[in-house]
Amino acid sequence: MSQASAARLVAERPVPTDPRPWSFPSFDRYDVAGSRVVAAHLPGKPLAVVSLVVDAGAIAEPRGKEGVALLLAATLAEGTRDRDAYSLAVAAERLGASWRADVDWESLRCGFEVPVGDVRAATELLAETVRDAALADDAIERVRSERLDDLSIDMSQPGARASMEFAKQLFAEDSRYSRPDGGVVDTVAGLTPDDVRAFHAGRVGPAGATLVVAGDLTDVDVRELGRIVFEGWSGAESSPVSTTATAHPAGSRVVLVDRPGSVQSMLYVGHEAPARRTPDYVAMTTMALALGGMFNSRLNYRLREDKGYTYGAFGGFDCRRDGGVFVARAAVQSEVTAPALTTLVNELTLMREAGLTADELEHARNYRAGIFPINFAGPGAVASGLGDLVVHGHPDDHFDRLRADILAVGLDAVNQAAADRLHTDRLLCVVVGDAASIGDELRATGIGSVEVVNDGG
Repeated sequence: MSQASAARLVAERPVPTDPRPWSFPSFDRYDVAGSRVVAAHLPGKPLAVVSLVVDAGAIAEPRGKEGVALLLAATLAEGTRDRDAYSLAVAAERLGASWRADVDWESLRCGFEVPVGDVRAATELLAETVRDAALADDAIERVRSERLDDLSIDMSQPGARASMEFAKQLFAEDSRYSRPDGGVVDTVAGLTPDDVRAFHAGRVGPAGATLVVAGDLTDVDVRELGRIVFEGWSGAESSPVSTTATAHPAGSRVVLVDRPGSVQSMLYVGHEAPARRTPDYVAMTTMALALGGMFNSRLNYRLREDKGYTYGAFGGFDCRRDGGVFVARAAVQSEVTAPALTTLVNELTLMREAGLTADELEHARNYRAGIFPINFAGPGAVASGLGDLVVHGHPDDHFDRLRADILAVGLDAVNQAAADRLHTDRLLCVVVGDAASIGDELRATGIGSVEVVNDGG
């Protein structure tokens, strides 16, 4: 290639065009047997998802029983009154169906992904699994033992340990948010089969459940699917629940979780955040995307590219139904713990005081709007989105309006959100690392008082 041709290619480098039009798949809502069904028709999709969204998330757990919702979700597929776990798995396998069950703060979601021609049979299997769950003692105890193993592994990981300590230190003890949504070792160890069965009886029923269906529904009677799940179900008549989100009142402080001999430190820095329904959600989260949500975000550039302190630094908001958190995090070598923490706090302060530039906003805005089609590319993603509409009570046009609002959000709104939502005067900085080697340097930063706690909590 000649130099002239190369120069012309560089000079004519393509520029991004405006984002293409996009809309969330259309869907319908049905009232079936006194309960709710939400269904999205996705022409040409060979797989369908049928999922039950139940108001039985972590915030519905009784005090001292944290982790029971996740234990229930993990035990549902361990058999029904008419089939043992093996028979249930074989029935799903014959349909080519994949089972998934999980818990978040607000909901328990479970169901099948299945070839669309077998969606009715999969719905029958889902109804049996949820309504007639055996919840046998031996199955619950085995699942509890596996969960305790998982928690022990989590406690050995600095990121999970930092997250747990962050929640414990940030929220008042009477807030469900002060403990992880999957529970902790002490609460899970104390759970009994009766606790799991009582949670199922008290929280899992037609009043608090919505059936979500997504796929090519050309030959599917959606109302019939609803009747399969809801007719004759006399489960719990539970009402929606909420939790307090009161944070400990305090100025900036450092909590150092002592892990003797550690060659790395895990940094978790943040504060409480508003609930998902906050009016400035788009401005706030777009600002956070530019701050720490992309590879070329400020935090990642400063701590990774400029300073070389870490392989990656991230930050953002987790907005739940009743509150939330803002967290910025990074894993760094022990010898740079104090300067890395100082740099991170300085970046948060700079964002709060000066906000984004126009170029930063444009990049974050276009990136965020551009990934919408990818985020909702298949039946599973669409079903998950419909579940979010149910949990948070969003209107039908929520995702379309959300994308439009992202594209329209202006610099003034984003920078006002930075000033309003980044509370650099009351940062909680959790550091998991070797207190003997990093404690004095952390105190010298002047960020706040330093409290040392042992690794076991």
